Amino acid sequence: MTTYQPPTTAEKLRALPWSFGAQASNAIFVQLVFFGPAFVLFLDELNISRSEIGFLLSLIPFTGLVALFIAPQVARFGYKRTFLTFWGTRKIITALLLFVPFVMANFGMQATIILITFIMIGFSFCRSIAETGFYPWVREYVPDSVRGKFSATNSALASLVSIVATAFATFIIGASTDINRFMILFAIGVIGGLISVAMYAQVPGGAPVTAENNSSEGQVKYSDMWQTIKDSNLRFYLLGILLYTFGTGPLYSFLPLFMDQEVGLTDSNILSLQIAVLVGGLISSQLLGWSADRYGSKPVIISGIVLTFLLPIGLILMPRMTEVSLFFALTLSFIRGIAQIGWQVGSSRLLFTNVIPEDQKSQYTAVYYASIGLIGGISQFIGGAVLDATSDISGQFLFVTLDSFTVLMVIGIILPMLSLFLFRMVRGDSNVSVSEFAAMFTHGNPVFALGTMMRFYRAKDESQAVKLTEQLGQTNSPLTNEELMDALTDPRFYVRFEAVVSISRMDSNPQLIQALIDMLKGTELSLSSMAAWALGRIGDESAIPALREGLSSDHRSIRTHCARALGMIGDHGSIPQLHQLLRDETEIGLQVAYSSALANLGATSAIPTILDVLNLLENAKARMDIMVSLGKMVSDEKHFVTLVRGFNTDPATTISTELLRLRTRLNKIPAVNDIHVTACSKALEAFGRNDMEQGLDDFITIVEGMLFLIENPTAQKLLQGSIDGMIRWRTAHPGYILMVLNILDEEALFVTSARN
Repeated sequence: MTTYQPPTTAEKLRALPWSFGAQASNAIFVQLVFFGPAFVLFLDELNISRSEIGFLLSLIPFTGLVALFIAPQVARFGYKRTFLTFWGTRKIITALLLFVPFVMANFGMQATIILITFIMIGFSFCRSIAETGFYPWVREYVPDSVRGKFSATNSALASLVSIVATAFATFIIGASTDINRFMILFAIGVIGGLISVAMYAQVPGGAPVTAENNSSEGQVKYSDMWQTIKDSNLRFYLLGILLYTFGTGPLYSFLPLFMDQEVGLTDSNILSLQIAVLVGGLISSQLLGWSADRYGSKPVIISGIVLTFLLPIGLILMPRMTEVSLFFALTLSFIRGIAQIGWQVGSSRLLFTNVIPEDQKSQYTAVYYASIGLIGGISQFIGGAVLDATSDISGQFLFVTLDSFTVLMVIGIILPMLSLFLFRMVRGDSNVSVSEFAAMFTHGNPVFALGTMMRFYRAKDESQAVKLTEQLGQTNSPLTNEELMDALTDPRFYVRFEAVVSISRMDSNPQLIQALIDMLKGTELSLSSMAAWALGRIGDESAIPALREGLSSDHRSIRTHCARALGMIGDHGSIPQLHQLLRDETEIGLQVAYSSALANLGATSAIPTILDVLNLLENAKARMDIMVSLGKMVSDEKHFVTLVRGFNTDPATTISTELLRLRTRLNKIPAVNDIHVTACSKALEAFGRNDMEQGLDDFITIVEGMLFLIENPTAQKLLQGSIDGMIRWRTAHPGYILMVLNILDEEALFVTSARN
C-alpha cells in the first residue's frame, strides 16, 4: 500500500484556475436558482406566505446539522469524492423544479408546494453533505499565503459571471409575466451547476483519510467533534457568526419583498439591485483580498461588518414610491456588495488560518458547518415569522416610515454591531488593528499609493525603479510600507538608497524604523550613514538606543550622522556622551557634528566648548550650521535663517535694518542709557555707508552694554562668545554679528530690564 502524498504547493497553485472556473460556473446556479432574488420572487408569485417562504429558505442551512453525524464517514470516503458526488446530485434534484408548471396545472397548488418542499429538502441534504467534504478539502488545496487573494479572485470572477447572469434574469423576468420565465432561469442555472462539478473534478487533494495517511484524522470520532466546542477561539467565532447572520440573513432574504411592496420597484428593477451588489463586490474584491493577505483577516472582516450595520439605517431612511427610490436603492446595494465581500473574504480567511487547525480540520469544519446551518436555518425561519407577526405595523415616527420590515432593519443594525465585540476576541493573524487598517486608506494619497505599488513591481530597469521608489515615499501612505521594505533589500544600490530617502518622508512606523536600524547596523557604510540621517528626520524615539550605539562606530560618517540624528530627535539623555566626545575629538567634521547636535539639544553646559570649536573653524557653512543651532537656544531659528539669506544678498542693508529695529526697542527700555542708543546710531550710520569695520566697533560697544541688561544666562554666554569672536575675527566671520542680531531680536530677554 502506497502512502498518500498530499498535493505540493506548486500543484495547488496550478489547479487554482479550475477552482476559479468552478466557482464562476456555480455562480450562474446560485443567482438563477435558490440563492438569488428571482427564487424569492418565484415563491411570492405562487402566493406562498412569508412564514412558509422563511421555512423553505431555512431548510437549506438547517440540514447543515447533518455534518455532525457524517463527518467521519466523509473523511473515510474522501472529501473530494463526497463533494463531487453530492454536489452533482443536488443539481439533478434541482432540475425537478422544471416540472412545477406541469404539477401546478394538473394537481393544484398544494401538490406544487409539496413538490417544491421535497426538492428543497433533497437539495439541502445533498448540499450539506457535499460541503461537509468541501471545507476540509479547500482547507487543503488553497495555500494560506494566498488565501485572501484566492477568496478575492473567486469573488471577483463569481461576481462578474453573476452580473451577466442577473442581467439576463432581469431581461427574462421583465419580458413576460407567466411562470415559465422562472423555468428558463432554473434550466440555465442547472446547466451552469453541472459545468461547475466537471471543473471541480480537476482540483487535486481531498483523498480518503485513513490511519495510514493521516494518523490524527483517520480515526476521527464523534466525541472529537464535541471537544472542539471547548475551544474558546471557535466559540467566539461562531457566536460572532450567529449575531451577524441573525442580523443580516432574514433582512437580505426578504429584501426583494420590501423593495416590491414598500418601495414600489418592479421585479426587473429588484433584480438590477443584485447587479449593483455584485458590481460593488467585484470592484472591491481584489483590494480586500490583498488587504487580508497583507494586513490580516480581522481588520477586513470588521470593516465589512461596520459597513453592514450602516446599510439598514439607509433602508430605514430611503425614499419610497418616488423617482429617486431606485437610485437610492442601487447606491445602498453597491455598498452592500462591498460590505459582503469584506465579510466573506475576512471571515473565510480567519476561519481557515486561525480558527480551524490543520491537523483537526475534519472535526472543526463539521462543527462549523453544522453550526452555521443551525444558525442560518433558525434565522430564516424566525425572519419569516417576524414579518408575518409585524404585518400590521404601519405609520410614521418623526421622519421614519414604519412597516412590517422595520423590526428586521433594527435587528440588522444592533446584532452586527454586537458581533464586532465577539470577533475582536477571536485570535487574529496579524498585529494590525482596525484603526491602523482604516488609517492606511485615509492617510496620505491611497489612490496614488495603490497605483504606484502596482507599477513598482513592473519597473523595467534601475532608473525606473528608483523613480517609482521615490514616488512611494511621496504618497506618504502606509499602504506602501511593504514595498519600501522590499526596496531596502533590492539588489540595486540606488534603489536601496532611494528607499532610505523615501522612508524618511513617511510617518513613523515600527517596521520601517526597525528596517532602518538594521541598515544602520549593517556593513554597507554609505547606506548606514543614510539610515542614521533618515532616523533623525523621522524623529522616532525608539531609534535612540541604536543611534547612541552608533556614536561608538569605527566609521566617522556613521558617528557624524548618529550625532546629528540624536540632536534632531531631541535626546537630552545623550548630552553627556556627546559633550565628552566633543572634548576628546580632534577631527573637525566630527567636532562640527557634535557641536551642532549639542546646540540643537540646548546643552548650555557645552556652550564654551562649542564656541571654542567655532573659533577654530574656517568653513563658513559649517560655522553657520553651528550658529543657527546655538542661536535658537534663546531666539527664533527662522529669523536667523532670514538674516543669513539677507546678508548673502546685501550685507549692509540687512544689518542696518536690524539695527534700526534694535534702536527703536532700546529707546523703550528705561535701563538703557544714551551711550547704547548713540552707539547703535553710529553703527547704523557706519553700516549704512558700507563701513563694515567702523560699524563693527560700534556694534561691539552695543553688545557689551547689553550684557548687563540681560539676565538670561544662556543669552549672556552666547553674547560674550560672540564678542570674543567679533574681536578676534572681525568681519572675516560675520556669523557672530548675525547671531547677536538674532538674539537681541528676542523681546522677552528685555522684559526684566524694562520693568526695572
